[in-house]
Amino acid sequence: MKNLIKNLIKKRKAKNSKRGIYLQDRELLDTTFQAGTNYKYVIDAKNRKVIILPTDNQKDNTVSKRKLKDGIKPVIDIRSKEALSLFQGVSFLQVEIYGDEIVIEGFSEEGLNNQRSEKQIQKSLKQVTDIRQILKVKNKFCVSLSKKDLQKAVGDESYQQLSITDFLEYETSASSNVTYIQQALKDIRIPLQVVSLFSGAGLFDQAFKEKGFEIIFALEKDEEIAKTYEYNLGDITKADIRDFDKSKLPYAPIVIGGSPCKGFSNANRKSNYLDNPNNQLVKEFIKCVKQINPYVFVLENVPQILTAGNGQFFEEIQQELNTFSITKGVVSSAGFGDAQDRKRAFIIGSRLESPIELPKPFLKPFEYKTVREAFKGLNPFIPNQNDISTPKPITLERIKHVKSGGNVFDIPEDIRPKGQHSDMYKRLEWDKPAVTIVNPRKAMLLHPEENRIISLREACRLFSLPDTFIFKGALSAMQESIANAVPIQLGKAIAQKVKDAIEQFNIRERYV
Repeated sequence: MKNLIKNLIKKRKAKNSKRGIYLQDRELLDTTFQAGTNYKYVIDAKNRKVIILPTDNQKDNTVSKRKLKDGIKPVIDIRSKEALSLFQGVSFLQVEIYGDEIVIEGFSEEGLNNQRSEKQIQKSLKQVTDIRQILKVKNKFCVSLSKKDLQKAVGDESYQQLSITDFLEYETSASSNVTYIQQALKDIRIPLQVVSLFSGAGLFDQAFKEKGFEIIFALEKDEEIAKTYEYNLGDITKADIRDFDKSKLPYAPIVIGGSPCKGFSNANRKSNYLDNPNNQLVKEFIKCVKQINPYVFVLENVPQILTAGNGQFFEEIQQELNTFSITKGVVSSAGFGDAQDRKRAFIIGSRLESPIELPKPFLKPFEYKTVREAFKGLNPFIPNQNDISTPKPITLERIKHVKSGGNVFDIPEDIRPKGQHSDMYKRLEWDKPAVTIVNPRKAMLLHPEENRIISLREACRLFSLPDTFIFKGALSAMQESIANAVPIQLGKAIAQKVKDAIEQFNIRERYV
């Protein structure tokens, strides 16, 4: 079935009819609800909603068709007593058509669904369970639950799919085409739970958390860097992944991580990149994925991981993880709203029904967030703003020679440092996104106009971190951890792609 983006295609009012629900909008041609396909519908009595979902089961309702001069138009016709009872007494209906979902909601003239009490609707639907246990649906009805929540829902740790007859009674047999979602149906086989590896200060995890994921396990070797993770995100296991007993990794349907790797030039036809000691941590990530066997993994890294050896490195990773459908690509954080042109490679593996595509940037270059916008409102009282390395006199003298947008080559040769590289002593420009943020102390990444390197909080702003995310530990560790992070807006775009894929899978495979 075609994987469609869940954008609202059409929203309109409709008359409440005693004969049922009848939809023949031309916009249905832009959805999965094509003539001859099948669907089921979910009744949310508390919110006076009917949610129509596609299904591959030919025994379910079928989208009919109406002939037109230039073709056919899909038609959805629902005449069940349950649906009629749901909208009894409401003044009008509101129809929202999405790519793979239709939501129909009843309203009174006052804009509230208050003309029939919830108790009356429960009685007409002949339900014995509390309607307040209905799965919470806003525009979408999928949610994710922690293990603890699932235990509350089903009473033990066995997460089998429940039959409708396990918790509903009817005076007459219910139509097989109607599903009533209850608390027990929160038994989602794929909850939004994550195992995080090479977690660092937690920026990638923070992005996933902001998108509704639960980090159930995180692993980081550096104890100083882990202090920031603990302060902002909670528990983290401090251990070297090479020594960690992988049988102790908890199960989660999603594994994420950015394993460091340095060996891009030592492989050839007779030697493998994954056998290079510099790439051992990539190999450890693969071992963890194989141990956990998640539905989705996300490996973040430098762009060279995709091109090394004319793609040989990536091919080795793909071969090791050949049970997954894999997508890859390089994206820049500036296109997603971060004030930094940071290019990172992502490898996403999926064992869902289809691959997970990388997000596409939604900003054009002239719309990119600038350093000036990112630094707006900064003052010495904001946490980490005063965390700046103090330069030596010779370093300060060198800094004074670097103009806006300039670098180490602006420094007179007689005092220019050794190991010259264009990224050294790079001075940011106010009205452009920042260059890739590396360790600001080691690279001497300079403030746009002040003669100093950028502060830790300024670096955080360029990663779209909120000021409430506070770094802890030694200054050198804080500077190193921010340099290895994924910018928040880019991370959220990746997380949203994973979330969309899992929600669609849950809807189609677990609830319909």
